[in-house]
Amino acid sequence: MGRRQSIIIGLLGLIPFIFLVAACFIIPPDKEVYELLIFIYISYAAVISSFLGGIQWGLITASAERTYFVFFPLLVSTVPCLISWSALLTIKDLRISLILIIASFVVSILHDYYLDRQKLTPHWFFLSIRMPLSLTVIILTSILFFL
Repeated sequence: MGRRQSIIIGLLGLIPFIFLVAACFIIPPDKEVYELLIFIYISYAAVISSFLGGIQWGLITASAERTYFVFFPLLVSTVPCLISWSALLTIKDLRISLILIIASFVVSILHDYYLDRQKLTPHWFFLSIRMPLSLTVIILTSILFFL
């Protein structure tokens, strides 16, 4: 239940990422506009990264009775948010900010994999939906890094 809706909403969540990367290729080469687009991209990525960590936090706490050790998984679920926040704090250097965004999504993917292996996630959700969505964001962010 909820798989189709999760796929649709997940794909809709990619639209701002795709739009902003496309805009970086389409707009005339203006440094200020480009930097604004990258800032908007990083801000949106930070929000999404925090959202993903919140989902992980919720899954961990919902199954806390079945899991003996929840401190470390809960701690790791906050790491992508902190990394993304750091990306916003280092916005003066866009390349560092983009690397931090990539790192936040990599940590999230690795933690998703761990939670899936611990059977704390719906079997259809994390690896079949979250993995492709997160990898898409990592690829798009990498494209911006190499622009």
